[in-house]
Amino acid sequence: MEIPFRDERVTTVRHGEMHLPTHSYASRQQWEERVRWLREQILSSAGLLPLPPKTPLRARIFGRIEREGYSVEKVYFESFPGFLVTGNLYRPLGRKPPLAAVLCPHGHHPEGRLGNDPSDNSKDSMPGSCINMARQGYIAFSYDMVGYNDSLQLTHQRIAQEWELWGIHMVRLQLWNSIRSLDFLLSLKEVDKGRIGCTGASGGGTQTFLLTAVDPRVTASAPVCMVSAHYQGGCFCENAPGLRLDTNNVEIAALGAPRPLILVSATGDWTKNTMEEEYPAARALYALLGAETRVSAVRYDAGHNYNRASREAVYAYFGKWLGGEAPSSEPPFTVEPAEALRVFPDGNLPAGYARGDAVLESLRQQDAELLRARFPRSVQGIPAFRRWIGSAWMHTLAVEPPSSGGVELLHEQSVSEPLPHRHVAFRRRNTAEVVLGALFQPEGRRSGRAVLLVHPEGGAHWLRGETLLHRLLSAGHTVMTLDAFGTGEHLRRYGKREMKVNFAETFNRTDAQWQVQDVLTALAFLRSMRGVRRVAVIGVERAGWWALLAASCDRRVDAVVADLNGCDGTNAFYMRNVWIPGIRRLGDWMTAALLAYPARVLVHHLSGEEARRAVLSPFASVVSVVPSPVSEVEALHWVTRSR
Repeated sequence: MEIPFRDERVTTVRHGEMHLPTHSYASRQQWEERVRWLREQILSSAGLLPLPPKTPLRARIFGRIEREGYSVEKVYFESFPGFLVTGNLYRPLGRKPPLAAVLCPHGHHPEGRLGNDPSDNSKDSMPGSCINMARQGYIAFSYDMVGYNDSLQLTHQRIAQEWELWGIHMVRLQLWNSIRSLDFLLSLKEVDKGRIGCTGASGGGTQTFLLTAVDPRVTASAPVCMVSAHYQGGCFCENAPGLRLDTNNVEIAALGAPRPLILVSATGDWTKNTMEEEYPAARALYALLGAETRVSAVRYDAGHNYNRASREAVYAYFGKWLGGEAPSSEPPFTVEPAEALRVFPDGNLPAGYARGDAVLESLRQQDAELLRARFPRSVQGIPAFRRWIGSAWMHTLAVEPPSSGGVELLHEQSVSEPLPHRHVAFRRRNTAEVVLGALFQPEGRRSGRAVLLVHPEGGAHWLRGETLLHRLLSAGHTVMTLDAFGTGEHLRRYGKREMKVNFAETFNRTDAQWQVQDVLTALAFLRSMRGVRRVAVIGVERAGWWALLAASCDRRVDAVVADLNGCDGTNAFYMRNVWIPGIRRLGDWMTAALLAYPARVLVHHLSGEEARRAVLSPFASVVSVVPSPVSEVEALHWVTRSR
């Protein structure tokens, strides 16, 4: 078989403005497995896996205004210490609890949660929607997107990219705010915990289906003008790194099944095909759980909106599933002046609340403290640590170790110079990937050991003079060199991947993630060879990271030698050498070294602060940390010695 002329990882770059078909599944079991994986992926992408501790809300409710049939109050509380969620709480008057409640995230309306056209009630109005839901018997809470209205601590724009290494970005802040807003609603004694709705349009629709996907306490959801296979959202608050790897908003919205879902769409925006494509796809996923009657859809002849017709559809749907008194048509309403609804009308925060990067640094420190508290203090603690962080680690790296028999050979060709070897091309089964390598067999007796050599320049590096490759062959080892994704022969054959699309990392793995995956695939290929009993990996320069990270996900590696390429612990180093969003939140190389257990790990070549903190004495039996670079002879000794 010839090597495929393309590797689809290079040729197919996904983005949010292309058609992304919804996957289909053959069985309920297959879908349920996908649901578990995708929920974890959303939380991991949002920097919320493992889930942070829920700290006290310290809520304040004040400024009550009473009108006919409802009241409205101002609210603020802390989603995490030092960071405020702000909004308005609408309550029905004269109703006997327990009462259903509805969470109302707003979209990118210039006026945010206060957006309303006072001259025409048929247009968008978050306050009008909340007023009418309160009149129907619901407690409704509308809250600010980060940077809108009274959310004054950060602006609504992309947070500097380096924060993404720590899993800190707009999606994290807003999804956590939504989870804590649900906590706030459920803290009200009059709320019926079994009847909770969520609805919002546009960016608020994104918050609606993301929250519903990860939080089972939402019992009915109504995302408006957002769920589409043709457009996935245009703001950083909707597009975290890794959020839509191999998925789309339709599949994410269906994660709420079997809980009731209505898709509200319009002919004048990207949801124009809902009745023909997105609704049937969502219904098919619900049908796998026997819940197809719990998903519905409507489409109106309008532009991008949450207008009266759309609101009436949601009232009716929530009335059916949450028990509210939905009217046949929305009655007129009068919205309070914006200044009367503002939580901080003078633009001043309460004393002690920071703004800007100080807020983000506080969050980073809270994450670091949680990691320190859970980090093992002995070898015996590693299994518990792996159970706590393992899923988050795998999702962050976005890799999948191939199962036994999960790698297929595509092509092989014998070459005699400069050393006899075989060029091989292989891939994980059922993928369109192509992994390139070269296999070298020792003369004479074979040790039963195989070593994978990885370098950023690919396999050619190991054929320049007398290198570690020759030493390993002399010791009787089978050796594979790897041309990982975007390096060496792979780069020459398939070219450089162009990622000039919006939110590229939301839809595509980074080069570093693919390089780690290729190491995992190569290790599985080596393990499948006859006579190979032990497999080790050695990575040099940047490729040392690929070797270590792969070993942390593959517990069948015997030994690893990882050159950390002079890591100095700065964000700039990681952005240049190990661009994997979220990796620093989870402990970067120190976590990888422990998760690689029971492999024997040699980590070397650190500088600056990293060299000073590289003290893992409780783990000396399984992890050796050497701040200076080690020689090829030392690497050879490490992978060839017996346990």
